[in-house]
Amino acid sequence: MPLTVSPGAAAAARAAASAAAGLGLACDEPAVLADGANVIVHLRPTPVVAKVAATTAAVRADAADWLQRELDLVVFLSAAGAPVIAPSPEVPARAQHADGHVMSFWTYLKPAGTGPADEATIGSMLADLHGVLRTYPTALPVLPPLTDIPVYLARPRTRLSAGDAAAVAAAFRRLTEELATAGGPAQPLHGDAGVLNLMATDGGWVWHDFEDTGSGPVAWDLAATTASPRLDRSRILAAYGEPADPVQLRVCEQLRLLTLTVWYNLYAERLPECGPRAAELLASWRTP
Repeated sequence: MPLTVSPGAAAAARAAASAAAGLGLACDEPAVLADGANVIVHLRPTPVVAKVAATTAAVRADAADWLQRELDLVVFLSAAGAPVIAPSPEVPARAQHADGHVMSFWTYLKPAGTGPADEATIGSMLADLHGVLRTYPTALPVLPPLTDIPVYLARPRTRLSAGDAAAVAAAFRRLTEELATAGGPAQPLHGDAGVLNLMATDGGWVWHDFEDTGSGPVAWDLAATTASPRLDRSRILAAYGEPADPVQLRVCEQLRLLTLTVWYNLYAERLPECGPRAAELLASWRTP
């Protein structure tokens, strides 16, 4: 089904094409591939994809810093031979600005015609990725996606009632305190290692979308898939191989769901079709 391109996504595509032209890339047919936290644009006919900050700008005033952190990490992972979508070699690996938008540029890889990764693939590939990430020499902030929640709650206009905002805030305080109490070792992470960020290509499975990278417990990355009711949690953990602290993992799973609640409500401000899912997630935090 063709993607319906929102006005915001169309503006992001024009900005990406403008930035590409300034970098010497001739782009006559920009095509929007996805519209969510970011707008993903294939700068046809070039083998380059632009990632343009969209919904992220609502809670991340420093969106360029997040994109640059992702670029720096993935340059390292690519050089280390990890299966990732690499930054485009056609342009410098740095965040770019154009027409009020901030963006980064990536190598276009055509998705293979398969479904999402299974639990064994997710778990084993995450274990391999964590092994490479442990050698990353640059310090990273601690679980930066968690900062989105208080920023969202502090915004003057949200879809939340006062009662819903209070429930989300209370859950955030409780869960972050529980995570701090759990302690345990931290390491560089993917940051958003969900099944949708593992893509099948003709050359095999590759990781992408490292924008939320930071340091923290491996349970945070595991929880991106173990929290899903559509996946077999035990199979993911078995394929991962290394033991995860069960208390820490449960807390991270709840924090991932809380983060998802905030993001779907952010999406719904710009993409009305996300409204029903946003409302469903929000209702799960209300006290009976």
